[in-house]
Amino acid sequence: MRLRRLRDEFPDRLVVEWRAFPLRPAPDPSARFEGTYREAAWARCQTAARDDGVTINRWRGATYPNWSLPALEAAKCVARHGAEAFERVHLRLYEGFFTHGRNIADRDEVTAIVRESGADMRRFASDYAGGEARHEVLRDYEAAVAEHGVRAIPTVVIGARRLVGLTEVAEYRTATEETGG
Repeated sequence: MRLRRLRDEFPDRLVVEWRAFPLRPAPDPSARFEGTYREAAWARCQTAARDDGVTINRWRGATYPNWSLPALEAAKCVARHGAEAFERVHLRLYEGFFTHGRNIADRDEVTAIVRESGADMRRFASDYAGGEARHEVLRDYEAAVAEHGVRAIPTVVIGARRLVGLTEVAEYRTATEETGG
């Protein structure tokens, strides 16, 4: 939300290029929420998100998603439909996970979220089944690690600066202004 706000503030100077970064490139059957760093991070995000008008609810699902690759693949597929379609599905996936507790590790659940976004489902289904999006996600991941040393999300690269973690809009704005972005 903060980057979208900044993009609106600098419409002719700032381009946001979303890249996929799976925290777990393979499923982790031991992933859980309660009593872990995830629960603590979620609480910090809840507080910060309120200032942005975003609702983040505590995870209440029985099974915590053990990876995000299915959702990231779906976003890559829908990006082929155009920027507006990508924006809609990207937002729906975030809301699905953080606000509504939907399991974005489940391909059927992800497909339902994409359908709700109004995407072209025939095209999406073909792309999603094709497997190329997974390769694109993994290429994004490898490039982020190799080129920018990314190890966490969010990581935002503006010029030569790398901003890691929850960052205030003012800091993004300063970095953008410093680069002439």
